[in-house]
Amino acid sequence: MKKILIIAPSRKLGGIERALTVLANEWASRDLQVSFVSCLKHNPFYKLDSNIKLIEPTFERSKGSTDKILFYPRLLLFIRNEVKKNNPDRVLVFGDWFSPITLLALLGLKFPVYISDRTIPNYTFKFPIPQLKKWLYPKSAGFIAQTQRSKEFKEKIFGKKLKIQVIPNALPEFDKRQQINVEQQNKIIYVGRFAWEKDPEILIRAMDFVAKKNPNWVLEMAGTGPLLNPMKALVKELNLDSNVLFLGNVNQVATLYQSAKILVLPSVVEGFPNTLIEAMSFGLPCICFNDIPYEDIITPQMDGYVVSERSAKLLANAINEIIGDDALRESIGKNAQVSVKRFSKEKIAQKLLEFMKS
Repeated sequence: MKKILIIAPSRKLGGIERALTVLANEWASRDLQVSFVSCLKHNPFYKLDSNIKLIEPTFERSKGSTDKILFYPRLLLFIRNEVKKNNPDRVLVFGDWFSPITLLALLGLKFPVYISDRTIPNYTFKFPIPQLKKWLYPKSAGFIAQTQRSKEFKEKIFGKKLKIQVIPNALPEFDKRQQINVEQQNKIIYVGRFAWEKDPEILIRAMDFVAKKNPNWVLEMAGTGPLLNPMKALVKELNLDSNVLFLGNVNQVATLYQSAKILVLPSVVEGFPNTLIEAMSFGLPCICFNDIPYEDIITPQMDGYVVSERSAKLLANAINEIIGDDALRESIGKNAQVSVKRFSKEKIAQKLLEFMKS
């Protein structure tokens, strides 16, 4: 296997785009011929290795309903033509929408297509995604499950019709220019969108309890989204202006990780929480709820904390416990740094290669 063609939604900021870019760059460094198809044209956020062949459509998807209807037939034809033109040994695509779209585009062709969903397995999508998955997924060469939860869910639906392997996301290498010596401060950080699936509200309400016991600690929240202004209003309502700071989009996220002492990921929905492994690689004790597939990342009380009930008070108790015990905080952080080494891009890229070769 020498030629791999990767199909990505775009090159903008996003979990799928980041995961596929990491893999593409790693494989290119191993002298594999990598083609990278970006289905949507955006200003690129991620940088591809110069040896990777970038392919983008000449057409764009506009906001008009008519143009959206016309966009997808053009996209299907675009994917089909580019795969035939580049004649890869394997095709790799991530995404609950782009995986069935790619399989549909390549119907009747003999290219082995490896697919992966990127959200929680039981998320309810609207027509026609569930119907397309049921029909097309068994036609794939293999399915990459991010977590054991995802694998078990897909097995219940497809049984032996789908060849499944659990392969998590790879940990990216941060820009060395961001690796500067930053003194840790008494702060908790949140990194993510301000949207319902991330549930930033429960963290802010937990901070109300934390600030009463530890008034010198602050919560810094990085990101934007539809709930940003409501969350700012909630902070004012709770009189937490001096304890909760909103950073907006942060380019130097490595510096943010280095300067903090705790990361909280309060999400309700995560396919594979990249933020956890990133923060853990910097030695940060991380706290999440058991709603998300933490089992593949965190061993509770060993290299992180998992709160078993979605409660602001219980979340605050976990935060306060880590704040109040320096030795515990240091131990969990060191264990976290060791445990996430299994997510190195070299190991994950190799596992995926072996799966696609098999």
